[in-house]
Amino acid sequence: MVTLPTSPKGPTVYVVTNTSAADAELQLIEAGIAALGCGPCEIEILSVGPALSESDRSAIHEYLQDTYNAHGAFIFGPDVAFFDETEAVYDVVDEACQVLGEVGLIVRNPGELRAAAPRLLAAVRATNRILPAKTSEVLILGAGPDARALAAALSRGMCGAKPEKITLASTNAAGLTIARNRLTENLPEGRLEIRHVDSASELDRLLALLPPDSAIVRSVNARETDISVTDSAVLFPTGAVIWDFLTPAAQSRFLAAAVPQRKTSTLTLSDGTAYSEESGIVALETMFGDEASDKALIRLREAIQSLSA
Repeated sequence: MVTLPTSPKGPTVYVVTNTSAADAELQLIEAGIAALGCGPCEIEILSVGPALSESDRSAIHEYLQDTYNAHGAFIFGPDVAFFDETEAVYDVVDEACQVLGEVGLIVRNPGELRAAAPRLLAAVRATNRILPAKTSEVLILGAGPDARALAAALSRGMCGAKPEKITLASTNAAGLTIARNRLTENLPEGRLEIRHVDSASELDRLLALLPPDSAIVRSVNARETDISVTDSAVLFPTGAVIWDFLTPAAQSRFLAAAVPQRKTSTLTLSDGTAYSEESGIVALETMFGDEASDKALIRLREAIQSLSA
């Protein structure tokens, strides 16, 4: 059962988490508060245990709504659970929440609670940094929330790259079900293909069918089975972008497997830096900086890039 603190004496932002809050996440929030000039603002952690109960969720909603100095809450982990009953709980629900079926941020403004899902805009911005406009097709390996955000951004034409087809391939049956229920609505037939795969050999066949100038994006989170092509002898398409969406280059076996083909196949290799930076920037902008000056937003981007270095 969640233990809610007493009403704070000054502005406070909360971190709702079902794991231990990482130092990097807290440093990110502190950097954002300083860069946007919205301090002083305290940070409080609300631990909800491995599973968020309905009573705990309701208690947190009520606390945020009634606590005068509560600025809002970052949701790290139980973001899907906080999407339930959105119309009954929140005064404003961003469209991204409806697309992804999650609430990643709760922002408290005078007289209202706003539900936001910054993951979608972060995926758009990161994609615009990495994928060229000429990208022909995109194969996304994984079906977790970040992979689904990328699939939504691309399939809905929100990015500079306009591939003819996007395939979401994973062993993650639950994630694929969410994708079918949320992402395929109102899309042209065949624009987004959702594939359940059981082996690396199936992925090899998908890769073999990709045309030149495609992109292969690995977005496998810690709770998914990873059957990416890291141990495969498959040939990547000519001119492809090989992108490890969530992992730094030094830790990516996926990118390492593409290195031998980099010159011969004219591959472009990218790691998780762009998405990591944009995720932090969008979340902090949404929480603190909707009305921030351009200079403040530049300071925010610089602060996050320095933390990522």
